[in-house]
This record gives sequence, C-alpha cells and structure tokens, in this order.
Amino acid sequence: MLLESYGQIIGITVLALIAYIALVYIVSYAFRRPQLTAYARIELMELFISVLIIFAAFAAWEFTTMATNALVGGNPIDMSLEFLNIIINEGILPVYMKLVRMEVLLTYFNAVEYRMGPGVWNWITKAAPGLDPLISIIRMLIFTFTALYGTLSIQIIIFNLINGLMYFYFLPAGIVLRFFPPARNAGVFMIVLAISFQCFFPMLYAINFMALTEMWTEHGWIEEGDVYTPNIETTSYYSHINEELGEIAPQIESFFASWFLPIFQPLSFAALAPFLDRIAQISLVGLFLPALSMTLTVAFVNAITKFITGKG
Repeated sequence: MLLESYGQIIGITVLALIAYIALVYIVSYAFRRPQLTAYARIELMELFISVLIIFAAFAAWEFTTMATNALVGGNPIDMSLEFLNIIINEGILPVYMKLVRMEVLLTYFNAVEYRMGPGVWNWITKAAPGLDPLISIIRMLIFTFTALYGTLSIQIIIFNLINGLMYFYFLPAGIVLRFFPPARNAGVFMIVLAISFQCFFPMLYAINFMALTEMWTEHGWIEEGDVYTPNIETTSYYSHINEELGEIAPQIESFFASWFLPIFQPLSFAALAPFLDRIAQISLVGLFLPALSMTLTVAFVNAITKFITGKG
C-alpha cells in the first residue's frame, strides 16, 4: 500500500537519475574523460543504495504496522491516540472534576465563621476549624492533575502533527532528496525521521498499552479481554485499596459529597489516598513512558542515520 502510494515519485526520480547517469557516461566516452566515467559509476552505485534504503524504509513501515495490528488490533497512530484518550477521559478528567467540587465545598465551609457568645468583642472562630491543610492538599492534587492533563494533551497534538506531516511531506521529501548528490544526507535523515516517528514511536505507545492491559489483567483488576483503564474506581483494585484503608474510607468518601463533611474532617485525610494512588499510576503512563519512548526514538534516529551515512 505504501509502496503503491509513492511509486510514481520513486519511478520518476529513478528514471531522471538514470537518464542523468547515462548522459554522463555518453559525455565521458565522447570526450574520453575517465573522471566522468568514475563519477558516473559512483552515482550508479549511490542510486542502487538509494533504492535499497527506500525499500528498507517501506519494509520497516509495513513491519511496525503489522506488529501493532497483531499486538493491539490497530495501526500505531490510532492505537496511541486511543491510549492517550483513555488516560485523559477515564483517568484524569473525572477525578479532576471531583477534586474541584471538593475544593469548592471545603472552601465554603472554611469561610463560615461565628462568634463565641453574644458580645461583639468575643472571639470569632471558624465553624469547621482545621480545613486549611486539607484544602492545600486538594489544591496540590488539582495542580498535579492539571499538569498531567497538559502533558497528555501535548502528546495528542504531537501525534496529530506526526500523522499529518511525516507520511505526506517528510517521507516523500526525503525520498526525492536521497537521490540527488548535494542532499543525500538530508534525505536519509528525513526518511529515518519519518519512519521513526510515524511507526517506531507510536509502536512503543502501543506496546505500553498492551503491557499495561496485561498487568491489569494479571492482577485481576480487569476482566480477561478488557483493555487497560486508569479508572480504578470501576476495578477490583479500588476495592483492594479501600480494604487496606479500612471501613472508614468509603464512608468518608460519601461525606465528601454531603454537607456533613466538617463533622468528619479529622478522619477525611484517609479518603485522599485513592487520589494520591491515581496520580502515582497515571504518572507512569503520563510522564515516564512518553519520556522513555521519545528517548528511544531519538536514539534510533541518530543511530540509523549515522549507520546509513557512515558518519559518526
């Protein structure tokens, strides 16, 4: 499929170079210039190497697409975007909305005050004292989820740019540049860059998606055949956390949505443990795995480019 898409570009470019090399051969024999003959032979060898590079690039493209289809049932870009959308829509936004509602509720109770006695000179005290530390922690959680949402949104933008630029612009430009002597190294770099970010980079995301699904299944947090979800409240993992916290955690969590929270405020810190755990497990897929995938992709681009060009 990919080879058919670029067949005309490759064919026209190869024919043009063959005509150029043939012209150099004719001129070299006509004027008896061995330098031109040697140059024509070098260009013919470079043309052959260029064709091999192009076919190797297409083979790598097809291999990564086939591997991703076999692993997770879709092409690399689509599965990576699905992976990121699952993390945002099931792991970040619902919890972010809960935390914002909690902050509004707690801030309201923290602002309610009354006087100790009828006199205007008596002490003014808060109706629910001690909420400031809890509000600070919740605001910290909101900031953390906002940062995670931002980095995942940027990754989605990057994948959309990759899908719109690499296949349609970088790869054909690299194919054309590789055949011409002044821009061969630039052409190799653009070909490797396009293949790496269109195929290798999203394939790492797809592998992470599959690995997390296998981990969740092995731990029994999701059923066999289901896909990874960071929404731990719908899995047995959340029940496991609540069991470790004791019976008080689900009771306190129910009071977060009620007007009786200040009464149980001294015990409410335990109910934040699932939110902290959510940050821990989303940080893996939101920060560490993308950084690892980008590092491996950049290293792959540098290594393959140096190997093909013979520099470095």
